[in-house]
Formats: sequence, C-alpha cells, structure tokens
Amino acid sequence: MVSSLLKHHLDSFLAGFPKERHVPSDPVQFVHRYEDPRDREVAGLIASAFAYGNVKIVLASVERALSYLGPRPAEAVAAFDPSTGGRRLRGFYHRFNTSRDLSVFLWIIRRILEDHGSVERAFARGLNSGDADTEGAINRFHALALSFGHERFYSRRELTQRVAVRFFFPAPADGSACKRMNLYLRWMVRPDDGVDCGVWTEVRPRQLVIPLDTHIARISGYIGLTELKNPGWTMAVDITRQLRRLDGEDPLRYDFALCHLGIAGDCPRKRDLLKCVHCPIQPVCRL
Repeated sequence: MVSSLLKHHLDSFLAGFPKERHVPSDPVQFVHRYEDPRDREVAGLIASAFAYGNVKIVLASVERALSYLGPRPAEAVAAFDPSTGGRRLRGFYHRFNTSRDLSVFLWIIRRILEDHGSVERAFARGLNSGDADTEGAINRFHALALSFGHERFYSRRELTQRVAVRFFFPAPADGSACKRMNLYLRWMVRPDDGVDCGVWTEVRPRQLVIPLDTHIARISGYIGLTELKNPGWTMAVDITRQLRRLDGEDPLRYDFALCHLGIAGDCPRKRDLLKCVHCPIQPVCRL
C-alpha cells in the first residue's frame, strides 16, 4: 500500500525539482524544437526510438537522424522513399541499429501517416474506451507497424540474425517493458509542463504506463513502489498502479524527476552517506 508519507515526499521532491536544468540532457528536447503537432509527433517517435544507451550518444544519434529531415520532419517523412532517400542516410548507426533500419523506420512512419493521417490516430485506433492502460494499444500498434512488408528491405539472413527495424516497435505481449514507446507516449499525452508536450488528446494521462528503465526500476524498489525484481511489462504496470494511488489522473508526473535522479548519479546503488543525506526522498528510501 502506497502511504501518504510517500506521496508527501514525492510531491515535495517534484515541486523542488529543477526540470528545466535536465531537459537539455534529455531526448525530449528534440520534440520542443517544433511548433507543429505533426512535426512533434514524428520527431518524438524518432527521438524515443533511439533513446537507449549512453545519453551523449543518444543525443548525437537523434540529432543526426533528425538532421536528414530538415525543419519539417512530418513533410519529409511523408515524401520519404527508401530507394533514394536511403542513400543519404548511409553511415548512420546507433549501437546495433544501422542506416537501413533508420530508412525502413522512416518508411513505416510514412505508411502510418498515409493510412491514418497521424501517428495519434493510428495509435488511438487500437485503444478501447474501457482500457485501463495502453497495453492493448501498444500491442496493436506493434502489429500495425510491422504489417506493411518491411521484410522486403532485408535479406532473409539479416532478418533471422538481427531484430533490425522491429526493435523500434516493442510489444507488451512479448514481455517487453516497452520503455521507449511508453516514453514517447508520455511526451505526447501528458500536458505541456515544460517537459512533456500535450500533443495528443485521444489518449488520457491516466492510461499511461511508466517508461521503465534501470533507474526507475531501482529507485521504485528503494521507495516501495514495487517488490518485483525482474524488469519487464509486469513491473512497469505494477509501479504505475502504485503511482495511480498517488495521482489517479496523472500518475506519470513523477517519472521525469525520478528518472533523472538516477541519471544524474544522485541516487547511488549502495548507500552513500554524503549523497543520501541530501536526497529529498531519503526519508522514504529503504536502501
């Protein structure tokens, strides 16, 4: 049971958290570059897709990926042709994703826009009115994105040896925590608060599931938001369920601050008297 004491300390932590100091080191910064909602949702989908690994490398990769699309990424993607545009992407890579993966990814986004008009409409079509969270919608979006015939762009050997473009479309049905997709949804759905952007209206903040990474998993265990040990979709839902006890309409409002507490190194893996004594949530930490 989440206690009122935990809510008090998390709310106090959130109120004093300097989010404006952390946005420049977060991939959400790329979404804020654009004013048009169509550009924001396309740029956000690309930025979140590469949000894995070292932060500096993530930012550099997203910067490069978006540079290929110019000032109007939605228009550029709508006209993207892998047979010609793919040549301009040669040399791009991010960890185990290649320029081919980026090219096919852009083509899939183009197909989504052609068939549904926007990423939001495509995603919302998979969301039922009674859904407590986005699990079913993410599964359906995964199936939609991989239904356009991406296999034609890869050799049979490559498809069997690499996850390739499929990596950008995880599914809860596979047990994945879907961290990057949930991050994207947070950016699009939560109200504009200087971090998230409030671009979409067909998904409710209360339906979101926390973007579970190593920092959120670890800190959530410290403060009693989960007893689970294996990070995955089940843990993400468990943590989110507890956060809904703190704020039923907007449970993910705590996510950015808690995540950056870990990213900044202010929350150590082992108790550190010098760091822990200054931690704003130390009174409710069980580390």
